[in-house]
This record gives sequence, C-alpha cells and structure tokens, in this order.
Amino acid sequence: MLRVSVVEGRDKGRVVVATEGVMRLGSAAGNDLMLTDPFVSGRHGEMALVGGRWIYRDLGSTNGSVIERAGKREAVPPGGAGRQVTHGDLLRVGQSVLQLQLLEAPPVEAPDTQVLAYRSRSDVSASVTQAQSMSSVSVGVQPAGEIGVAFDPEAMLDTILEAALNAFPAGTHAIILLVDRKTLQPRRQIARVRGQAGRCREELPISMSIARKVLEEGHSLLFQDVPEEFKDSDSVVAAAITSSICAPLWTGEETVGLIQVESRGRRGRFTEGDLDQLAVFAGRAALAIVGAELADAERKNQLIRDLSDMVTHDLKGPLTSIVGFLELLAAEPLEGRAKQYVEHSLSAARWLLVLVAGILDVARMEGAEVKLAREPLDLAEEIPAALDLINYQVSNKDIEVVVACPPDLPRVPGNREFVRRVIVNLASNAVELAPSGTSLTISAEADPRGECVIVSVQDEGPGIPKDYQERIFDKFFQASTRERTHTKLSVGLGLSFCRMAVEAHGGRIWVESEPGKGSRFRFSLPVAAPEGAA
Repeated sequence: MLRVSVVEGRDKGRVVVATEGVMRLGSAAGNDLMLTDPFVSGRHGEMALVGGRWIYRDLGSTNGSVIERAGKREAVPPGGAGRQVTHGDLLRVGQSVLQLQLLEAPPVEAPDTQVLAYRSRSDVSASVTQAQSMSSVSVGVQPAGEIGVAFDPEAMLDTILEAALNAFPAGTHAIILLVDRKTLQPRRQIARVRGQAGRCREELPISMSIARKVLEEGHSLLFQDVPEEFKDSDSVVAAAITSSICAPLWTGEETVGLIQVESRGRRGRFTEGDLDQLAVFAGRAALAIVGAELADAERKNQLIRDLSDMVTHDLKGPLTSIVGFLELLAAEPLEGRAKQYVEHSLSAARWLLVLVAGILDVARMEGAEVKLAREPLDLAEEIPAALDLINYQVSNKDIEVVVACPPDLPRVPGNREFVRRVIVNLASNAVELAPSGTSLTISAEADPRGECVIVSVQDEGPGIPKDYQERIFDKFFQASTRERTHTKLSVGLGLSFCRMAVEAHGGRIWVESEPGKGSRFRFSLPVAAPEGAA
C-alpha cells in the first residue's frame, strides 16, 4: 500500500492511503487526493502499482511535477512518460509537497506473469476473407458499429481509434502503429485517450517489445498486469499498462501496422473474447487503411493531372514571354551587377520552363503520347550546355563543377531536349543537397563492349539510404520523404521523368549511394537506337 501525506501547502496534514493499486490527485472532485492548491490542475497526476513498482505520471498538468529524492530533483513532464517512486520520496505539485510512504500490504493474489492468450495470423486472415467478400467501399461491421472507407486517410485513422475505444469499454488508450511494409520498422503512431477530444498531440510511450512480437510473429496478444517477459521493458512500466490486447493490421497479404487497446491504471481487464473481436476488427481496419491510402493516391494523381492542365494554359505562355524579354535585356550593353542579375534571372526562368515542361512530359509519357525525335548527340557538348541552365544555382551554393568526357566518346542517337533535361535534373538535385564548398563531377564514358555511353553525376551530399534507392524514381516519392529545407521548386517528378526519358531511349538509370558518402546517379544511352523505341 502507498500512503501520501501533504507536508507543505494549503492542504498540509491531509493523508490518503492507496489500497487499490492506483491513486489520482488533482483539484477536481473525484480525485483520491483532492487539493485546493490553485496551481494544481484538475486532473494533475496519478500513481499506479505496476509489476510491484509504484509509477507516477503527470496527466498533462499546466505546471508539471517534480520528484525529490535524497536532495536531487527530477522533473516529470506533463503528459510524458512515468517515473518510478519509492518510500521517502517527495512529490512537488504546484505549491504543495507530498511525502510518499510504502506500507506493508496485505497478501494478494500474485499477478499473472505470462501472456494469457494469443491468436495467430490465420485468425486475422479469416476476418480479412470475410471483409473482402463485402463491398469494396465498406469494410463491414465491427463490434461497435460500422467503419466505412474514408477517402481521407487521416479521417479513417481517427474513425478506427474511436471505434476501438467504443468497442472495448475496458480500454483507456487506443493506439495505431503504422510500419514500413517491407522492413516492419515503425514509421508513425496515432493514438486516442478515452475522454479526450481528438487524437493525442504527442506520441504515447508504448512497449516496442510487445510491438515487435506482434509484428514479427503475426500474433494477436492478450496480457494482464506485466508479463514476466516484458518486465524489463521500461516503456511498459512507464506507461503503467495493466492489461492490453494487441493485433497486427494484416490485409491477408502484408502487415501495415498494429492496433493496441490498453487499460492503463487498472481501469479494467480484457478477456479472450475481446482478443477475438480485436483480431476481426484489425483485419477490417487494415483493409480500410489500405483502401483510404489508395483513394488518396488516386486523388493525388488527379491533382497532378489537373495541375498539368493549369500549367499548359496559365504558366507556359507567360514564362515564355519572360524568357524572351530577359534575352532581349541580356543583349543590351549592361555592366557589373546589372548584367549578372539579368543572367541569373534568365537562367532561373529557363530552368522554370524546364520544370513546367517536365510536368507536362511526365503526363504525356504516361499516356504514351510522346514520340522522340532523335539526332546524333555529342555528350561532351550536351553536358556543358545543360549545366548552363543551372549556373545561378551552382554559383549560389559555391559548388565546384567538374566535367570529364574523353575526346573519342561515341555519339548517341537521342532527343536533345530530353537528354539535357535528364542531366539538368540530376545535376540540380546534386547541387541542391550538397554542402557549399564541395564538388560535383559529371562524366561520360563508353561501355567496354561499345553498346552504350554511361553518364555519371557524382556529388558529395548526404547520400541515400539503401531502402530508398529503388523508390526515389517513383512519382511523388521525393516530395514525401526528403527534408523540406530545400528551396528548389519541386513536385517530386524530376527523377520520375529521368527514368521515363532514359527508358524511352532504350537505356536505364540507377543510383549508387551510401549515407554520409554522397551519391552517384548513372544512366546509359545506347549507341544505336533500339528498334521500335518511342
């Protein structure tokens, strides 16, 4: 048992003993220890007995809490992870000081020390089969009603969490952990707490030991108190989890994450029946999440098609006029900074036209509307010509550009505009991400068998993780994964255009990179045009 005595503050002398394994304190009615201190929040904090240890959590107070032990103070941040407390500790809340004393407790039944039940992935697959037999726009009926596929993934996640709390009255917290579908590494957490409007603004402490077990083994788990195998998990103790049901979000083909409903602070206990319901619920929720993501992806595709139409009618004409007038101005006898400013403006405007054309060409390539007009190209001439388009960008970053092409480089049959644009896109990306004062090397060499010419763009930037090296050529991937510190106008289509343009020439494009050691993008162009290429 735990006895809490108020030793300083308005309520000095008040004593409360916790006999049920949990004690809540605050200024609002309904707390086990109600304080009149004006600096104490209504639901300030709670102490819960978890695995034989008392854990104090600040429930999101205005002023926070402090634990004092042997003259040392440790802050407990509002709404953060819990801290273990013990006999003799002082707890400061507002202007009040509470002294904690551990009393000898009467004998009680030993807590469960094992996972009480689990369900294999086949149980979840059975629910998926049921759900797939229903309408493709309705995920079906679950214990608390219906979940329909929302075309907004964020709204779908909120709906699932709310439905989970409604379905399992013993739960105080509902959490969805989304993972990378290839590596099963966590990528995002969304959570809701019973009694609070909307989702949690910050991530909740969860047990990654439990999460890994569920994700890797494909089991749904039920446990009460703290199972022996998880007693060393600081996150379980900090979260004061007393009972939990957890199931993988399994679509029948892949795992997209997990859903966990928890009872924190001995609100209630889950049963094996709850675990079975959650397994069915999780299968249908997984389909809902995937369906919403697909709908959102289609919406983004429609958005880019609409953007292409807008660009065609509203941007290309004015940009062409701007470039024309800047070219006339550049032909005037300007000197000093005026001449430099005009040259940079002209270079930037030309690059903007390249971006606009790139958006249009991606849409046309996907619709098989592009036919390449080819001519013999000397890459020793095309590379410097392409770099002229980004002179302003290179000079602003103080990047040294090195071009290396042998004199006997064979010509390649290709479309001059498309080849230059591929070089510009790769070089511009390299300049954008590389630190100032580094170098950029662009080289071209003949394949040893004489079948193609290989162009390389080598930078000294941050590099690209191995998991991303295939995906960076997908549409929109760049916009969703790269840091938003860059300033270049981008809609995530540059590398996608490069791949389609190179493949339209019968070549291929790839990247060689290691984080922290820069990247080298390479693409090949056949010396002889392949038959039927278009």
